[in-house]
Amino acid sequence: MKRISAVLLAAVLTLGLLTGCSGKNDGGKSTGGKIEGKVTIVTANDTTGAVKHMLEAFQKEYPDVEVEHQMLPGASDDVKKSLMTSFAAGDTDPDVIACDIIWVSQFAAADWLLDVTTELEAVKDEYLGGPLKTCYYDGKAYAFPDYTDVGLMYYRNDLVDHAPATWDELQSMCREHQGKDGIDYGFVFQMFQGEPTPCNMLEFIKQNGGHDLLNGRFSMANENTYEALDFVKGLISDGISPEDVLGWRPDDSLSVFSEGKALFMRNWTYAYARTQLDESKVQGKVGVAALPVGPNGSESSGTLGGWNLAVNKNTDNKDAAVALAKFMTSYEAQKIATTERSTFPTNKKVYEDKEVLEALPYLTSVRSAADKAAPRPQVRDYPTVSTIIQEYMHKVLAGGEPNDQTMQAMDQALNEALEKMK
Repeated sequence: MKRISAVLLAAVLTLGLLTGCSGKNDGGKSTGGKIEGKVTIVTANDTTGAVKHMLEAFQKEYPDVEVEHQMLPGASDDVKKSLMTSFAAGDTDPDVIACDIIWVSQFAAADWLLDVTTELEAVKDEYLGGPLKTCYYDGKAYAFPDYTDVGLMYYRNDLVDHAPATWDELQSMCREHQGKDGIDYGFVFQMFQGEPTPCNMLEFIKQNGGHDLLNGRFSMANENTYEALDFVKGLISDGISPEDVLGWRPDDSLSVFSEGKALFMRNWTYAYARTQLDESKVQGKVGVAALPVGPNGSESSGTLGGWNLAVNKNTDNKDAAVALAKFMTSYEAQKIATTERSTFPTNKKVYEDKEVLEALPYLTSVRSAADKAAPRPQVRDYPTVSTIIQEYMHKVLAGGEPNDQTMQAMDQALNEALEKMK
């Protein structure tokens, strides 16, 4: 019998059953190649109806599987806490979860997720390389890539005909246009002392040929990192970026850009749709491209975001749960998701679909950025790593502490944290 913890049950907003058969079997077994039984999938709140339509498509292919869709309201951290409580209790329910990509390593290390290496390896060529990496921990796969997110460069295509390819070109173009056509700032981004700091700062570092984890250890105290920090500080001191970016989240930058006050903006994929709303002053004037490359870098690097679908290790219907997670990341399901909720697909074929491209023509220009995007450190306890990076990066950017000594101290703190995770 399925169990679900009281905490998770209290948080769950049940949408009801999408029933493909009149009765329930007691074991949820696959007999003679036929997949049947009942599974529960938990996702964050979806107001677009996309998940409902994806599940209806699944139901047509698997009519003998009964699917219950539950949505967890609240912020991402609240959803995570509820799921962790359920998993720690050994609940067999939920069977499938929508999982932030930075949760995969933590949940897998806790032995809460089903190893789906065999199933993912069989279809891995269908997915973009960047999102695919987020499904693995310690050499094994524990999720299927649902939709992806990546840091991108947004630009005013009514004022410039292309996005800058390098840091030097970015600075030059900003200086040329600031003070004209309502442009107050050349480039806006986000460096709030929270998750925006590692997301943005690791992009600058990797654009400049740097890294975070190397051969199992953090070693960011090097010239590539120092140059990236100096570049960010220079953007602010030169007036290309406002000092306020040190306290900004993604919506803060988006607000300034949508008001027509910035030439360039770094932001996530969600930002494009928001710039095209009627109240936006840049509606129809926005281009999207990969982020620029630093002097020591060879290619653009955007931080990878997004969500995966994972299966509860204790599910009592493994066959149906895996089938559901796999289907929800298939071309058919992701086409629905992409067109109805404007998320970026992980399935390569969706980027070639004519109907999708008619609705979202900018997908073609950012596919490469999503394919090459770099995940944040995939470690057992990412929240601890993130907190350390936030603290030390802000000591340099906002506190004026020296690059070398501060980054050396950060490496030491990060590596000590890694040791405690073993």
